[in-house]
Amino acid sequence: MLVSLVVISLAACTGGGHAPETPASPTATTPANRVHVWLTTADQRALLSSEPSVGPAGVQAGGLRVFVDESRHYQQLIGFGASVTGASARLLGSLSAPARDQLMTQLFGQAAGIGLSVLRQPLGPNDFSADNRSYDDLPPGRIDPTLRGFSLGREASLVLPLLRQARSLNGSLYVVASPWSAPAWMKTGGALGGGTLHRAAYGPYADYLVHALQEYAAAGVPVNGLTLQNEPSFAPGRYAGMTLDVRQQRALLDDYLTPALATAGLHPDVYALDDDFDRAADALALLADPRTRAHVAGVAFHCYRGDVSSLLTLRERFPDLRLAISECTGGQWDSDFARALRWDVHNLLIQGLRDGASWIVKWNLALDPSGGPRNGGCSNCRGMVTIDPSKGSIAYNEEYYAIGHVSRFVRPGATVVGSTTYGADSVETVAFLNPDGGHVLLAMNSSPDAKAIDVSGSGSGFGYQLPSGAVATFTW
Repeated sequence: MLVSLVVISLAACTGGGHAPETPASPTATTPANRVHVWLTTADQRALLSSEPSVGPAGVQAGGLRVFVDESRHYQQLIGFGASVTGASARLLGSLSAPARDQLMTQLFGQAAGIGLSVLRQPLGPNDFSADNRSYDDLPPGRIDPTLRGFSLGREASLVLPLLRQARSLNGSLYVVASPWSAPAWMKTGGALGGGTLHRAAYGPYADYLVHALQEYAAAGVPVNGLTLQNEPSFAPGRYAGMTLDVRQQRALLDDYLTPALATAGLHPDVYALDDDFDRAADALALLADPRTRAHVAGVAFHCYRGDVSSLLTLRERFPDLRLAISECTGGQWDSDFARALRWDVHNLLIQGLRDGASWIVKWNLALDPSGGPRNGGCSNCRGMVTIDPSKGSIAYNEEYYAIGHVSRFVRPGATVVGSTTYGADSVETVAFLNPDGGHVLLAMNSSPDAKAIDVSGSGSGFGYQLPSGAVATFTW
């Protein structure tokens, strides 16, 4: 991740340290013709809390009208999640087995948790890995073109058991693999940090990525998606990373990786870019070649620079592409819960989904109170949860509640449908139709005053008084 370029508004902060309310099934507890409500308020008095259900009567005259239009269908959703980095895995491993199981259920469970269903997993060394080793390290001057020394190393015992547990908790789990760097012997400069891929190493590197996917599958974690390169426009010196320009990405994908995947019988969804919103032109240049376009399932973005509207630009040009926000983090640069909640819900969950994202992933699933353990990266980032290994305590951060407002209720395979607010732009919404025919509406009130809303369409009509700065999920 490009830490130095994170803007101040990308906030995350600690919510209550208590275990969040265990959600009850809306279908089991909500009477017919009534709507279930889940609320998070700016003052944290309500944190993804179940509120009294509301009936078909509207609120007082003058309420903002929200119309949900099921006839307008947009993208199908894969889900929401984070990354079990080496740092996250070490912290989860520091908990007692009962505490770890409870937390994993709270994160991935669909009946008793927020139902995270996407994991973007770094392949090998990165800024939050447990060590700085690739899957095939060699002394300087040596090469291993047949990958005889390939090994997942510590990931096999540290990370993969947690991924298996996540899969057991959520059968819809979608795993996306993302490499930060090729082994040093494949690169210019001969180091994991910086440089780019040697021209002679394209074939071995494609085989290296295939080996990684095969090892994951053999360990019980099939990989559903693959990005070509994490932040290919950025080559950090302090941790693993490398640049790949558009020409290099095209050659790697078209001439080496696609044939290698086919030979191995692997068919992951390949995502281009995996870089910031302001690099959308790189994705457009890559997709301009029909051969390359045929090999790309989607385009993934990071949130640190540029604007989320880049998603819409890609959707308008390539309506059949899967779009994603594959990394976004908050941190200590802003500890205001209300502002953090507003930023995430506006930019990622409402605008991101309205502009075409089919999956959205935060960065570290868990970090400690100092934003670690780190491997040369961001010194003040925050995870979705904070684990203090010295106390064995867990704090659920703003990101947990923001993501939970959709991941708990919007199922994989759901479709984004139309929603329009009439009367003011201070109330933003995005609506969904679940595979079972259930409806979900996410709404946020960014006004300094409470707002009365009247919701109609898609088989329901109800009213609600939405507090200032609050986020609500309605299900019916």
